[in-house]
Amino acid sequence: MLFSIITSLWLTTMGLAGCQSQSQQITAGYKSVFPYTLKADESHSMPKELKEISGITFVEGQSNILYAIQDEEGVLFSYDLRKKQVIATNAFAKKGDYEEITTDNHYFYVLKSNGDIYSFPIGSSSYATEVIINKSLVPTAEYESMAFDPSSGNLFLLCKVCKVDKKGQHVSGYILQIGNQGKLTYKGNFNLSIDALTALDQRIKKTFKPSAMARHTASNEWYILSSIDQSLVITDDTFRPKEIVRLPRKDFEQPEGLAFDAEGNLYISSEAGTQKHGMVYKYNRIR
Repeated sequence: MLFSIITSLWLTTMGLAGCQSQSQQITAGYKSVFPYTLKADESHSMPKELKEISGITFVEGQSNILYAIQDEEGVLFSYDLRKKQVIATNAFAKKGDYEEITTDNHYFYVLKSNGDIYSFPIGSSSYATEVIINKSLVPTAEYESMAFDPSSGNLFLLCKVCKVDKKGQHVSGYILQIGNQGKLTYKGNFNLSIDALTALDQRIKKTFKPSAMARHTASNEWYILSSIDQSLVITDDTFRPKEIVRLPRKDFEQPEGLAFDAEGNLYISSEAGTQKHGMVYKYNRIR
């Protein structure tokens, strides 16, 4: 009788230990929220004028046209994804370091590395004459990331290199309100915790330098590229990090552009760097 009780207790204890071990393994295994497989469904080799492609975006209702900029010329490029070629170029400013482009489907907004933002109407007959240069809205620093948020109707920017972030505890961000004719005004600020990133990936510490960002409207998440880390950071709508995805280094020489089409498919562009061509990769949404 005593042997039977001891045996029963031993089996129960081992069963609980086994369940606990299995539970710990499940908990330790990261449950991905990333709805893509990083094996490109399409790849586009950019023409020589987009070797230094630095930003990409889509206009609603034009899923086959990718709008792009490069970081040496103030030119808007219209790239046809079906024809695999540039079908239009429109100058909007003089030569300069242009790093990001986004749109609210009424205006394009192009971010210069010093924080100036050029806004001009979509479908304009003369981009250069209708452009507004929004200056001195954010602290003097280096910027490469900007995105339109449909839920709030505002623009969001992240610092790449800012003096206020020298301690390495967070990355500063700024919110701009869109007014008449694409004119912008300062609305507020936010930040992204470096400690929260490090908790997800120990390799990311003070290296994190945002190079592009986009709003995933289906999930209300922010997607943020860090070219130097070869990583894609996914956060919730308040910029709390949820996941870090490492990009295939063989594909991405210098990832600098990020966008979603109307179906939620992901596009990432990469400057040529030491390669012959800049590239754009498409990843179909799988869930």
